[in-house]
Amino acid sequence: MTKGAASEPAAGDASNGTSSDGEGALAGGEGLVALGRADCDRLLAGGGVGLIALPGSGAPEMRPVNFALQDHRLVLRTGVGQILDAARRGDPAAFAIVAADRFEHTGWSVVVQGRLEECPPGDRAFDAPVRPWARASKDAVVALSIEQISGRRLAERIEP
Repeated sequence: MTKGAASEPAAGDASNGTSSDGEGALAGGEGLVALGRADCDRLLAGGGVGLIALPGSGAPEMRPVNFALQDHRLVLRTGVGQILDAARRGDPAAFAIVAADRFEHTGWSVVVQGRLEECPPGDRAFDAPVRPWARASKDAVVALSIEQISGRRLAERIEP
């Protein structure tokens, strides 16, 4: 697990490969287990750093961002630039957070797809616990709606 990342989700019920919130083995994805919505929400609730993918010229452009989960949306602080421009246009975007331990071969990921929007002054998003790392003016707040969410974790390896 990477430092500062949310803890790894619990394994599903070993008797049927699923948990009560929809966690289960992925079809054709041996070694991966789908996370249910509750696990995805719990991992996002920890906040931290993730990657946002924005429409680009030819290919999506990715940027690292700090985020917080608030009111079923991801909240980011930003300044003048590509993220704010995309939010003002209401562009679609994707977001991912990943934790991995390269020595233990454990890890998980959560991917969100939605639309960006600029939050007006007075919006609750301004109270979200997001503190930019960059030493630059990050006075704007944008939110990514959660229209689709999926998560996966590496299944435990069974040694012979």
